[in-house]
Amino acid sequence: MSRLERFGHGGDRWTAEEMLGGRADSFLDFSANINPLGPPPQVVRQLRESLAEEGLPLLSRYPDPDCRSLRRALASRHQVPEDWIVVGNGGAELIDLVNEAFQPRRVGIVTPSFSEYEASARKRGQTLITVEAGEERGYQPLEAELVDMVRSVDLVYLGQPNNPTGLLLPSDQLVRLAEEAVRQNTVLAVDEAFLDFVADGDRYSLIPRIGQFPTAVVLRSMTKFYALPGIRLGYGVAAPDWIRRIREKQVPWSVNGLAQIAGEAALADRSFEGKTRDWLAAERPYLLEALQEMDGLEPVSGAVNYLLLRLEGGASSVEPPSVHLQREMGKRGVLIRDCSTYPGLDGRYIRVAIRGREENERLLAVLREAMADQGRSRV
Repeated sequence: MSRLERFGHGGDRWTAEEMLGGRADSFLDFSANINPLGPPPQVVRQLRESLAEEGLPLLSRYPDPDCRSLRRALASRHQVPEDWIVVGNGGAELIDLVNEAFQPRRVGIVTPSFSEYEASARKRGQTLITVEAGEERGYQPLEAELVDMVRSVDLVYLGQPNNPTGLLLPSDQLVRLAEEAVRQNTVLAVDEAFLDFVADGDRYSLIPRIGQFPTAVVLRSMTKFYALPGIRLGYGVAAPDWIRRIREKQVPWSVNGLAQIAGEAALADRSFEGKTRDWLAAERPYLLEALQEMDGLEPVSGAVNYLLLRLEGGASSVEPPSVHLQREMGKRGVLIRDCSTYPGLDGRYIRVAIRGREENERLLAVLREAMADQGRSRV
């Protein structure tokens, strides 16, 4: 079956163009969880100034292979030493680098979760151990099963918050898992790619306590919150010995010069962070309430800038409802994420990002129309 997610992710407007017609840039994209307010004005201004001042030399010379200035800014932000930070070409590179650096034989993941965890293990032929967190468990894993997984594998990937559910593990539970990982000498890779969207995110992060957990690696993305997916930027925080092991596996000049400039400027634009949290505080409850009132679907009330939705009714023998709905909405110019590609979910699940008010209103209107047509087609 041909899918929009042929490369495993949302945000693929070019595949949508091939499958649905229209221009790639004409789609309103709710399939990728990117901050609609960004990039931050200070990023745009700094990039323009840097190119204007430096011109071709900026593009024709190598970037700093050590990302020194950006690492200093990140160290200051998180109050950790600079040698506790590695900068990477987006979160996906760092997820794979952790696996390459530690060469686990057995890898543990929660299902459903971000596809790159499983992909990293499978391409190396590693044994995959899973803990289910589906509908029957309220989309949250049982702590006892997580502990057992930590004890039985060499590396655990854990989303905090999880993608696609948007749910957070309680901070005390995460700490207990990190403590158990230390006892078992298990690498605990905590993916905090979306934690910047949580107003009290430090409560749920391991970074303020990273010194207590020498087997933990925290991964952060700057592409979602700061809306920089086009230049790819992320970072990891861990003990210096572990950072060195990760960097030994990283290709030279992994992070380009423009990305380093953009990262520094993004961290300096604190007003953008406040505006983002104000936007989400208004739009998330608005969209969630509107979706809860719609017949035929049930939202999972996560904590971040996207919502997992369960469609009512069983899956068609011809194609999953999620695929049909995605295609019908795509024909109307709106892209959503088909979540039947996530292990642990089936064809009843879709995911939508949260955007601005006018865009959210359009999503709701198109969703109502497409679901009404879907219902009529089954009669």
